[in-house]
Amino acid sequence: MPIQLNEQDSRRDHLSAASSGGAISVDADYTNAADVTPIHHVTAGHVDSVWVQVHNASAHNVTLSLVLNPSDDTSTSAIDSVTTDVIIPQHDSLWVLQGDSFRLRGSNTTTITGYVDAADVGRLKITGYVVRTRGTSIY
Repeated sequence: MPIQLNEQDSRRDHLSAASSGGAISVDADYTNAADVTPIHHVTAGHVDSVWVQVHNASAHNVTLSLVLNPSDDTSTSAIDSVTTDVIIPQHDSLWVLQGDSFRLRGSNTTTITGYVDAADVGRLKITGYVVRTRGTSIY
């Protein structure tokens, strides 16, 4: 059972899409707007500072399209969000988010997602953590 946060408390936690804190495999290629890999979502009443590291063990550079604060990841139309492309070098890893803060926006179900080209599905793994804060003074 997760520890409940009191006003102004914070705690370190794993990315919400990471099963028991394990690595997340980027297995989506954006065939349609719902075809993205969830990375993390923020729950109501919290602000999460997010650290995301992307690992590429393949022999090819892979471009990760990182989608920040999608308004809807179940729509069949384009996602209203900020998408940035990051090239992850072969046999390397990069920190693509380093403490960026996110909060629940509207009715979005996921705060951070990602996808790759069809040829690169399964080549990237994501690890990281969040520092979750709760408090009315941060809203």
